[in-house]
Amino acid sequence: MPSTLMLLSNPHRPDPRVLLEARALKEEGYEVNLIAWDREQTRPVEIDEGPIHVLRVGPRCPQRDAKRMLTRLPRFWLRALRASRRIKFDVVHAHDLDTLPLGLVISRLSGKPLLYDAHELYAKMVENEVGPASRPIWMLERRLARRPEALITVSEAIAKELSRGRKDPVGIVTTTQDPSTVEREDRQAIRTRHGLSGFVVSYLGALEPGRMVEELVSSFSTDDGVMVAIAGDGTLKPAVVKEASSNPVVKYLGVVDSDEALSITWASDLVLAMMDPSNPNNVIGTPGKVINALALGRPVVTSKGVQIAERIREAGCGLIAAHTKKAMIEAVMMARADPRALAEMGRKGKVLYAREYSWNASKDALLKAYQALVRPS
Repeated sequence: MPSTLMLLSNPHRPDPRVLLEARALKEEGYEVNLIAWDREQTRPVEIDEGPIHVLRVGPRCPQRDAKRMLTRLPRFWLRALRASRRIKFDVVHAHDLDTLPLGLVISRLSGKPLLYDAHELYAKMVENEVGPASRPIWMLERRLARRPEALITVSEAIAKELSRGRKDPVGIVTTTQDPSTVEREDRQAIRTRHGLSGFVVSYLGALEPGRMVEELVSSFSTDDGVMVAIAGDGTLKPAVVKEASSNPVVKYLGVVDSDEALSITWASDLVLAMMDPSNPNNVIGTPGKVINALALGRPVVTSKGVQIAERIREAGCGLIAAHTKKAMIEAVMMARADPRALAEMGRKGKVLYAREYSWNASKDALLKAYQALVRPS
């Protein structure tokens, strides 16, 4: 049985993209191993979680602390390198730039090919946190991206940036799921399970600044006929939990896995996916929550100035708003007031998904990349 060794710089709670890819690989007969960085040291060290055999290593490291991250990342690499010697694998699969140097070393020492999986442009993602240091990170990212035998990413825009200097094409693997299973679920049963009613606006993802999280949970009251369903983890979680404890129209659903996130999307009326356009990574990114919404025929609200907003505008499958609290509220209330327009946007979203973001096409791209790397035994 062919096998892969995935490398991940988060604890896999689970990571939606990693889980989706692991399921696809498992269905094709691959054994999937994962070494993950558990920065809080709170999860099982070694365990089978669904299709993945997970091995978690330290050291401890606070989230969103660039200085400590810089000093402790090499310690994670060293521990992961040692752990990799216990595992048999045919492919090294490095998720994002912070595991790419580690992947290159393991690939060199083991003689196994390396697949680089760029979830985003890393340098652009951390630009607001590290300032001018993002420039050398970007130079490193582009240089190192030339070295793996294969490269996949989430969108054409990122593929264009990372393909420079590479001979082989970059595969596009979107972070989405097959919507057919969840569409058989009873929407009302999902709502009942989570205590949702009325016009449901959902935000499912990282609870971090720049995503209108705090604005969303503080914008509506019982008079508006809107209920906010929010799930995820991050630095804004305490503020979200506090608001949900006192505001009856805000439901904090905790940290949910990708399957439950898809169910909640199916039970929603509108999906919020607003991202600060001043962050360059947000401009070119394609969030999984947007693709899931399109797949299930759920209109989205996203921010003016990001590229995915242009696709949504052209396809007529959502609302585009300035990245302000006022504009977000106006978009939500406009959607709530026009059920017919909302239904039409949902229908157009499914058309866009089938044409450009289908998981079947993404799965084929992933398997094609692996088939080119795994040599017949």
